Amino acid sequence: MSRLQNFTFADLQRELRSLGVPGLLAGLALLLALGLALLAQRWDAQAAQAQADADQLRGQIRLLRAAGQAQAAAPATSAQWLAALPPAAERQQRLADLLEMGLRLGLVSARTEHRLSVDAASGLERLRVTMPLSGGYAQLRQYVGAALLHDPALSLDGLKLRRASPQAAEVEAELQWSLHGRAALPAQAADAAGTPPREGARP
Repeated sequence: MSRLQNFTFADLQRELRSLGVPGLLAGLALLLALGLALLAQRWDAQAAQAQADADQLRGQIRLLRAAGQAQAAAPATSAQWLAALPPAAERQQRLADLLEMGLRLGLVSARTEHRLSVDAASGLERLRVTMPLSGGYAQLRQYVGAALLHDPALSLDGLKLRRASPQAAEVEAELQWSLHGRAALPAQAADAAGTPPREGARP
């Protein structure tokens, strides 16, 4: 220990001169290899953490789905189940609420795609929403949970997560939602669209 304490900068210079150019190059190469190894370990750890985060979020979504399925399995007639769904007139407000919740949590959405399908025979409608998002993982997890709790007739059908680089603090996600509801009757649809009744039709 006393020898190390008495080791001065001049002693270091003498040791380096004794190594010569080949020794110095070998030492630098060793330091470089050590630095690269440490950096690779850090990248691997961050990539593993991102994968673990995605797996955890998918697991939480499966639990939410299972809870919703258990609730749906409660005794009820099809008419009661249909009556419990939101009407078509609330579709736009429900979509606005879904988008606004993400904005409030600081999630950025480049664009969303909507596709409405209506089953007249069953009286059901389904609005599919594809939503690309970017932001923090904690905010994304909070958003998914809050959205499903806010709208009981909302389902999350798909989720994709990725990071632009291992060092990126934000995640890029693509969420596929479905807003389920009661389809509007023809007369209700005409009223919602502002279409006047046909001549000769009864009021």
